[in-house]
This record gives sequence, C-alpha cells and structure tokens, in this order.
Amino acid sequence: ALFLGAGRYTFLPLDPGAPPPPERPFVVARLAPEGGEARLSLRVERLSGPGYLHLKWFRGERLLLEKALFLEGPGLYQERFPLGQGYHRLVGLWGGTPLFQLDLGSPSLPDPEKVEDQGDR
Repeated sequence: ALFLGAGRYTFLPLDPGAPPPPERPFVVARLAPEGGEARLSLRVERLSGPGYLHLKWFRGERLLLEKALFLEGPGLYQERFPLGQGYHRLVGLWGGTPLFQLDLGSPSLPDPEKVEDQGDR
C-alpha cells in the first residue's frame, strides 16, 4: 500500500539581512603633469576607517620614491612627485593590496619588427 501524506509546502522568505559594508575603499585618482612634477589628485568616496595609503613612484621599472598619505575619511587629497623624461607609474596600496595604478608617458615596448629568440618553436 502506498500512503501519501497530505501537507502544505511552507515557503519562508529568504532574508539574509543587510550585507556588511565593503572593506575596500572607493577612490577616484588622477595623475597629471604640472611643470616638472606630477600631481596626484585623489577623491576618497568611501573609507572603512582611517589609515595610510602607500604610494610607490616608478620610472620605468625603477622605484624612485615611496610616500605614505594618511587618509582620515572621505574627501580630497593631493600629493606631488618629481617628473623626468620617460615612462612613470604610480601604484597606490591600501593594507598591502594594490588599489590603483596610474601611468604618465609611454612604456618602452620591444620593437615588433625585431625578431627575438622565442624559445622552443
């Protein structure tokens, strides 16, 4: 004999609750040449708490300068870096994690016409 139980399906609303706020800051960064310097304009939109934004300034692959900018909360911040000839790159790190990378100039890329040893073919 086969017995089928009569019952109702119960639907419970799946409400996970409010998500925690994001830990990663939200910033809008711009790097512009200004005379013999490069000016970083930084607008912080969201910040979980105060802390240091570590800035690493490179020319090509060579690290030229490191700075730490203390961010207290949302707002506008500026910093300047020496600008010479060639390709420059600014990397912003928050808590040891890259937050942004900005470039000025053109990177030196290998000549596509030049045949290089490509290894095994």
